[in-house]
Amino acid sequence: MRRKLLWVTAMAVAVSCSGAFRYKDQAFFDLPAWSCFRGDRQNTACLASGAALPNKLLWKYDLDRPLLSSPIVLGRILVIGSLTKRLHFFDALNGKHLGVHKIPSAVSSSACGQASVIYFGQDQGKETMTALDLRTGKVLWKKDLGDVTSSPVLCGNKVVVGSGSGILWALDRETGEAVWKFQTGASIISTPAFESSSPAYPDRGTVWFGSADGRLHALESDSGKAVWEFKAQAGIYSSPAVKNGKVFFGSVDGNLYALNQADGSLKWTFQTEGDIYSSPAAADSLVYTGSNDYCMYAVNQESGEVVWKFETDGLIHSSPIAVGDKLFFGSYDGNFYVLDRFTGKSLWKYQTEGMISSSPAYYDGKVYVASEDGRLYCFGPG
Repeated sequence: MRRKLLWVTAMAVAVSCSGAFRYKDQAFFDLPAWSCFRGDRQNTACLASGAALPNKLLWKYDLDRPLLSSPIVLGRILVIGSLTKRLHFFDALNGKHLGVHKIPSAVSSSACGQASVIYFGQDQGKETMTALDLRTGKVLWKKDLGDVTSSPVLCGNKVVVGSGSGILWALDRETGEAVWKFQTGASIISTPAFESSSPAYPDRGTVWFGSADGRLHALESDSGKAVWEFKAQAGIYSSPAVKNGKVFFGSVDGNLYALNQADGSLKWTFQTEGDIYSSPAAADSLVYTGSNDYCMYAVNQESGEVVWKFETDGLIHSSPIAVGDKLFFGSYDGNFYVLDRFTGKSLWKYQTEGMISSSPAYYDGKVYVASEDGRLYCFGPG
């Protein structure tokens, strides 16, 4: 507790007239956090630790324009991109707006980060992938990848991200130089999942991602060589989740798919009644996904049989996260929902003034979600 009080007291922020942002204190960057779009590199969006029911609005902040990006939390800093050509930084505990980093284009994807460095893409422009050191406020490198609406993931010493031109890029984390690239047949919105094959070689393993051409690809992370591919019946915008030897993802053909992680063979499909843009969360024996049929589903990972479904009043593009025994997500009906993830029972909901397509993030007992009403919300125990 004393250590926590020390770094909270010591936190200092500087924002220059040009919009540069930096933290002067380094200590808190090593704290556990929600440091990428789906919480971990396997995209499971799952934390085993329990959370008290977040049934109270703790704070909200109005950023004026609809928010499509999903927040991340690095240390104690919440980072979210906006359509107003800015990255915004908040104190994740009290909601204080700490500053901005100005950029040439809108941001609708999420950042990822480690230590004090974040990596983020921009929707369009000449330099659309950036590495930014939050401790110094310095841009470490920029890279022209074309339109980037996929969220990046860290694979050892590389950062991997998809582009609107259908290329999956692996960039050196230190320099931004391309290590390899893989061309698909259509744009990549899906955020890659990564799993290392050995603790001794953390940058070696497999990368999985989907493309709007309907193919789910598995690549060697060190070389970019294809391991296998699977063809769905329509485009894949969902980000795959890797859990228990399987790869789970949704498609706009309305199916939730489960593939064998090693060879891409089909284990099962579960048919919903609408397109799937939501990315699955995988926890214990269940996998969760939202659909354009307005429903959130819990499906058994082994059998592909539905365990429960929960109906909202709008499309569900928001990707759920599972924390302890609870499931969190948003809907186009404007509600933020909290469900018992084992039964699908509604525990609490909060009505915002816009559709929610952003996915939640979790940190220190609090859940964060952005709405297209332009506000960032933080919920916690009442």
